[in-house]
Amino acid sequence: MKKFLSPIATVVALSLAPAVAWADVDDRVGGYAVVGLGKTKAEAHGKEIDLNQGKGKVGTGKFNYTLGGGYRLSDNFAVETNFHGQAGNGKKKSSRNKNAASNGEMGSLKTRAYTVSGLVILPIGDRVELFGRAGVGRMNASFSPAAGSDIGRARSSGMATQFGAGANFYVGQNSFLRTEWTTLRGKGNDDVAKALGRNKLRSSGVMVSYGHNF
Repeated sequence: MKKFLSPIATVVALSLAPAVAWADVDDRVGGYAVVGLGKTKAEAHGKEIDLNQGKGKVGTGKFNYTLGGGYRLSDNFAVETNFHGQAGNGKKKSSRNKNAASNGEMGSLKTRAYTVSGLVILPIGDRVELFGRAGVGRMNASFSPAAGSDIGRARSSGMATQFGAGANFYVGQNSFLRTEWTTLRGKGNDDVAKALGRNKLRSSGVMVSYGHNF
């Protein structure tokens, strides 16, 4: 948590610092791009399916990244499309025992997604904006079992809903930093989720992004 509070505090400090020129809210209508990095957790949830697997840990990617672009239609509304993916190996490290299955770890779960969403924006002065997000997309997932696990590999692709809330902090006339909590929820009957004893997938976490208005 401290890793995220520090950049968020920096963003707030920069947004409150004096600046020579700031764009009016009306000047932000138009296209923009964002790139970000965050910490997410992917997990199976929803209706429980009895597979006699017992409970076990599932490793998830350490970091999540996002690349996207959007168009601001007015002061209070924008549309945005994003690609979300996990960086690095998604498998958790076994603490002391080399046999992952004996530590209760079932394996590695990784997700990526393509989404289209709408943002409702509430400007607070010229430098800070709050927003809420709602959208849809396609979430792809893959599960790799740990050594010794009796669960097989699984892959899936399906529709998902996206929800989020956050804030933009302008640090220049056209540049902003964004902090956001977001979640992706699979629509159900997912093969990867079923392999883990549930029927849906969910990925959620906190992102810190940089954006630029064109």
